[in-house]
Amino acid sequence: MTRVLVTGASGQLGPYLLRELQQRGLPALGWSGHFQGELFGAPIEAVPLDSPTAILEAFERVLPTLVLHAGALSRIADCQRDPARAFAINSNAVATLAALTRFYQSRLVHLSTDLVFDGEKGNYCEADALNPLSIYGKSKAEGEQAILRWTRGVVVRVSLMVGPHLLGCPSFFGDQLDRLRNGHPLTLFTDEWRTPLSFATAARALVEIGLSDFSGLLHLGGPERLSRYEMGQQLATHLGANPALLVPTRRADAPAPEPRPRDTSLNSARWRDLFPSLPWPTFTDFLREMELE
Repeated sequence: MTRVLVTGASGQLGPYLLRELQQRGLPALGWSGHFQGELFGAPIEAVPLDSPTAILEAFERVLPTLVLHAGALSRIADCQRDPARAFAINSNAVATLAALTRFYQSRLVHLSTDLVFDGEKGNYCEADALNPLSIYGKSKAEGEQAILRWTRGVVVRVSLMVGPHLLGCPSFFGDQLDRLRNGHPLTLFTDEWRTPLSFATAARALVEIGLSDFSGLLHLGGPERLSRYEMGQQLATHLGANPALLVPTRRADAPAPEPRPRDTSLNSARWRDLFPSLPWPTFTDFLREMELE
């Protein structure tokens, strides 16, 4: 019987994964860095990913048949401030999970990021060379290698994910909604491009990949290359908000402690060829489907 472990269970993607598994009737459990309890019918255990011993003990208590590894230190600024912790969680923990799933013959799907690229090209496919600019991107790129050396492992590089936090926690997308609804200005880059997809779309795709026999590397992004500003325009239109609230700016005019890639849009053709029946909504379609109220 399939037993699915979801790491990062209380993050932004984790609850969507647990909800998707619940809807499919698949037994699931989760790990979280700080939450312990139950989410979407799944027991959640607090397991620090920077502790190999904690990972080993928690894994051997449950022996999952499938691991959807969404846990990470994902805030770029946090990684920049504490590189050692970034590599402990985003690289070393991945290697530990890879070793455990290999030993126990479990299946492992590791969530990576479009920020393993430098953003100078865009429309990145799986064969393109990596050149991460940030500590976050470098630690995630290193983590990928532990998976790709194993024939049953899967790495899925995901683009920018959008949607409300199912647990009601603060989020960048939620802040955008609040600002536009309350008539506050929203400053967005016109020269930073991604291929956004919803958390629900990503969760559905990742579960489907996990249940398949695919191994290797896949890119998972939305069907459109959009700038942050273009996404804001579509969101303002959907909400009926005043478009004048959107303040366009360039990355060079907003200095940050970490480097930001310009265009990390992903080419998802391989994923679409392998899983053509899965929904692939545009950003506007996602906004129409999302319950905003």
